[in-house]
Amino acid sequence: MEKWSITESDKIYNLSNWGADLFSINKKGNLCVHPSPSSKYSIDLRALVDDLIKRKIKPPILLRFMDVLEGRIASINRAFKSAISENDYPASYRTFYPIKVNQQRQVVEAITQFGKRYNIGLEVGSKPELLIAISFATGNGVPIICNGYKDNEFIETVLYATKIGYDITIVVEKLFELEKIIALAKKTGINPKLGIRVKLSSKGTGKWATSGGEDAKFGLRISEIITAIEMLEEEGMLDCLKLLHSHIGSQITKIDKIKTALIESTRVYAEMRKMGVNLESVDIGGGLGVDYDGSKSSYFSSVNYTIEEYANDVVYQIKNICDEAGVECPNIISESGRAIVAHYSVLVTNALNTNTQSLTPDFEEVLEDGAKLSPTVKKLVDIFRSIDRHSLREDYHDTLQLIQEAVSLFNLGYLTLHDRAVAEWLCTKIFRKINSIVERIKPIPEELQNFQLSLRQTYFANFSLFQSIPDSWAIDQLFPIMPIQRLNQKPEVMASIADITCDSDGEITSFVGENGRSKFLPLHKVRKGEDYYLGFFLIGAYQEILGDLHNLFGDTNAVHITFNKKSGYKIDTVINGDAIWESLKYVQYKGPEILKHVRDTLEKSVASRKVTIEESSHFLELLDKALVSYTYLGE
Repeated sequence: MEKWSITESDKIYNLSNWGADLFSINKKGNLCVHPSPSSKYSIDLRALVDDLIKRKIKPPILLRFMDVLEGRIASINRAFKSAISENDYPASYRTFYPIKVNQQRQVVEAITQFGKRYNIGLEVGSKPELLIAISFATGNGVPIICNGYKDNEFIETVLYATKIGYDITIVVEKLFELEKIIALAKKTGINPKLGIRVKLSSKGTGKWATSGGEDAKFGLRISEIITAIEMLEEEGMLDCLKLLHSHIGSQITKIDKIKTALIESTRVYAEMRKMGVNLESVDIGGGLGVDYDGSKSSYFSSVNYTIEEYANDVVYQIKNICDEAGVECPNIISESGRAIVAHYSVLVTNALNTNTQSLTPDFEEVLEDGAKLSPTVKKLVDIFRSIDRHSLREDYHDTLQLIQEAVSLFNLGYLTLHDRAVAEWLCTKIFRKINSIVERIKPIPEELQNFQLSLRQTYFANFSLFQSIPDSWAIDQLFPIMPIQRLNQKPEVMASIADITCDSDGEITSFVGENGRSKFLPLHKVRKGEDYYLGFFLIGAYQEILGDLHNLFGDTNAVHITFNKKSGYKIDTVINGDAIWESLKYVQYKGPEILKHVRDTLEKSVASRKVTIEESSHFLELLDKALVSYTYLGE
């Protein structure tokens, strides 16, 4: 076996750059997760998965590391605490978690629990999310911010919750919404705590840039803010207005875009204070990005700044403008949901094509005796025998021309099926030989950089892309993927990852690589009888809640894990993935009705002697067993 080190694996998967010091490779060649950056404690992922399988928890398994979640909350708050101290900022900072990023009960529960020491709040954008927030705020004093479109029922619920004692701020997104709030406040006699979302001219970057700018869906233009102030003043409710909110999009990749938006929103705050509006807080919204590919660039799957740089710029810009304008500095609020939850969950599943490499046809005999081959195929044999680093370009181009020629001759009836198969086999062998030479050449000739795609093999993995990482399909989001074992061995295969849905879009062909985005993932040949596992990382934000039921593949098994110094880890919660009957129920099918319909038909078949009673019973047993089984593949 070719000599290989774990350092080289770390490099080709870019682990150290995207892993935020939460992941490492141990001496066994297994991937490990740490409770906090660079902690000496870790969990061996391969050993963990083996233990879970012994507990009858089958892959795909969503692993949720709750210590990592707590650590991310701590990191953000620590960065702002440091920035406030360094800049001698006279007000406070508070994190609000936007529930939409991941509404799973255990996640929101953990965030509110971990966030007690940081006075964390919850941000909601719908009535269902409002009810979730109220349930967690009850008895805990958790503050709530309400964004998004609101109807009368939503507003009235907030008003009465406010009277009871909940700390809830309604953010006005449109003027007609303010009219509703004023009318209901007068009707109920309850004054709300209000915020206003300003529609900034500043825009973010990447996939969500349209959240900001003049054409943004939500927010009030400057002229509308003036109108809103006048409306509130007329009704004697101007003192209700306590917060100014802005948001220019999720996953903002460039720090200069954040600075520009901060300057504009703080100017609006300062001018409103001068007009007599007693604003107390500025909510800078979300946007704190995650470096998914580890490139530390302004590419949409990365960010060109750190959490510390982000916090320092926020605090510095707001203080600088407020001091210049001669107004009191506001309390700062951010809604950094993606940065809080992205790292804490990992999907682990098994590769399914355990013997495809051994099934590849072998035509080695043609290299010994090519007398019966067509001239086109003979030329390919000659190229394979003679190729070296000095003839790479010419041989590469000749091979492409000859394989096209072979297809044309086959379509015209001048090439046998056997000879076309041999031509394809030879083409692959030539490209592999080219690759073995190219790997030793620096720099790689430009025209040879893409030929490796022809060597890419498809690895089928036991998961649904549409259920577990839908943004990979929907918006071409890049997520780190890598094997969790054999990282002390050199990967021999350039692969794409296909899921088990019947949709051709269910394939990942873009990966985090050593030099940025790569069109293939280096993987090992799967040995016969081996369980080969892949990990999908940084999927905690949005993926767990956006997943759909393509082919009726349901939720995966999920396991909540905390670190334990004595035993290594502790399983806190196991959430069973959807059984087939549950997935069917989502689309209005009932298991008993399906069984009854089949049973009635089988009885007729038994009566007419098309099947035996034993065959009928066995078929019903299979259906009954299938209904309660996992929607994903087993043995």
